[in-house]
Amino acid sequence: MNDSLDITNLTYKVFLEVHNLNLPKEMKFEDVKSKIEKISANIIQSEERHLNDIELQESIMRELIFDYCISKNYELDGFPFKQLEKIKNKEPGYDKDYFTREKTEYFLNRLSLKNKDILNLRSVSLQKYYPDCTAEEFKEKIKLYINLAEAENFSFDLTEKEIEEANRE
Repeated sequence: MNDSLDITNLTYKVFLEVHNLNLPKEMKFEDVKSKIEKISANIIQSEERHLNDIELQESIMRELIFDYCISKNYELDGFPFKQLEKIKNKEPGYDKDYFTREKTEYFLNRLSLKNKDILNLRSVSLQKYYPDCTAEEFKEKIKLYINLAEAENFSFDLTEKEIEEANRE
């Protein structure tokens, strides 16, 4: 029980550090990488002790990399800036829940193939899944995930049906 409390407290401390890191408009690569390395090490420690806040920590890393992308003005087909504007304008379906894990993962995967800094951050954040992957092997895995999403007709934009459902709420 004490181990669980230690890990939970560490997760909270890392979350606060990440939150504080996100406050400045300019996020530095080395600062972001350092935070991700801490969280990743924390995840490995959590797994060794069979604790269950791993999803929260993975989410924090994903959001940190996403925020870093925004601070660098990285975008794909207008995403996420076009959608952030729609949220700001309170367009139907575009609210705080718009940025799902699926959309964020797809965005980060595509950027990983385009930007070395994002590839580096993603490889650190996902090292528990791919501990012995070379950069090229990691890129191949990312391409596979992108192809799977595109085979399902993935889109950053909401469908007409999703917008209609949002209008009814």
